[in-house]
Amino acid sequence: MNTASATMSLSHPEFHGRIGFARSTITPPPGIYSRLWGSATHDVAEGVHRPMLATCLVLRSDSTSDELVLITLDAIALWQEEADRIRDAILERFDLLPQQLMLHPSHTHSSPALARRHADRPGGHLIAPYLDSLPHTCCELVAAARASAFPGVLGWAYGKCGLAYNRDSVDAPSGRGVCGINKDRTADDTLLVGRISDTYGQVRGVLVNYACHPVSLGGANKLLSPDYVGPMRDIIERETAGICLFLHGASGDLTPRRSYEASPEAAEQNGRELGFAALATLSGMLPPSRRLDYQRIEESGTPLGIWGHAEKSEVSSVLGAECVQLRLPLKDYPPRDTILARIKACKERYELERLERMLAIRDRLGDQTVGTFPVTVWRMGDAYMVSTTGEPYSRYQVALREQFSGSTVAVLNLTNGATNYLPEAAAYEQDNYPARVTEYAAGCLEGVIKETSAALHRLE
Repeated sequence: MNTASATMSLSHPEFHGRIGFARSTITPPPGIYSRLWGSATHDVAEGVHRPMLATCLVLRSDSTSDELVLITLDAIALWQEEADRIRDAILERFDLLPQQLMLHPSHTHSSPALARRHADRPGGHLIAPYLDSLPHTCCELVAAARASAFPGVLGWAYGKCGLAYNRDSVDAPSGRGVCGINKDRTADDTLLVGRISDTYGQVRGVLVNYACHPVSLGGANKLLSPDYVGPMRDIIERETAGICLFLHGASGDLTPRRSYEASPEAAEQNGRELGFAALATLSGMLPPSRRLDYQRIEESGTPLGIWGHAEKSEVSSVLGAECVQLRLPLKDYPPRDTILARIKACKERYELERLERMLAIRDRLGDQTVGTFPVTVWRMGDAYMVSTTGEPYSRYQVALREQFSGSTVAVLNLTNGATNYLPEAAAYEQDNYPARVTEYAAGCLEGVIKETSAALHRLE
């Protein structure tokens, strides 16, 4: 046996401090304008599959006054002005710095688009009141999470889940690029689970970080739904009695095995797969604040290496945060007048949906040739969390985890606002939806990986 094994230990990256939760139901009202898919034939949501939730997690250091606040919402995304409205209310009320707050939607595609510009459409009158309620709801969640804080340990472990498939596919008869299962490319199956335990070892919360577009339900679905996130949460909470938060990973190129279906059963099955995979990972974790040490040889038919449990001498209570405003080159994007002319001449509803999305991007960009891309990085004891406003390909999280293999890195998409896809450079050479619709030029993902890595190193 290698003598180096005598000094080996196994343990989870952990944070010790005061930890609090709070939750609220934020299901939009049925009848709200909910035509998110270009293929949809309906305008309004006709009912609810499962409740849509907002959950707040507060982390506070034992040794300093440092604090981090994460709010997850079951929503497709938040336009920048809406995200800023919610964040500004929270930052002002609780005297936080911008880098201390992550506002993270689950990206369920069975949510309304939540755009005030749709006010004149069927059910559009319900959008503004719903959006106007979110700043108050989120502020109350932060206050409640702070009030409920208890001494606890947040520990992390990687697992695996086979739900996600690469979705940069090709329709063989036509040769057209499609968003669908591509069996020829290996998908990132990494699952990261965070377990929050109190001083008695009781599980109080579970964080599930996984990269897979919540698109179990497609254009034929008429129900508001958290997609697979809802049944996954239900399984975790039923088995652990703790609150579960879903953290949507770098899924720009990933889709679930069952995608774009009409029946909620697709979301239920996908959620069960992820939920049980997360429970399996939880089951394999060491008790909080413990490690597994190599101890000795036990003579048997072969020399056996014996490992045993031991208390950690210390669990880190360090919290750190940084927000980096990256400047990324933009590719040529059609002028506003060109898009408007195409909208006027458009005859197909699905094409109108594409053009309206293009117009919204054009209006957001204005005359810029370089775009802002915020990246927020957190240190939580021995682990890290990274969020962006975009939808990077899974290569983003794979590369960061390779570079920080001695720890764990949670990666979150579409946080604190919404920009666009960050495809791999090779995707721009194909008939590829994310590369076609994004405003960012080829090579941006690779640059963001480099800058994010540098920011994480500054928090070490």
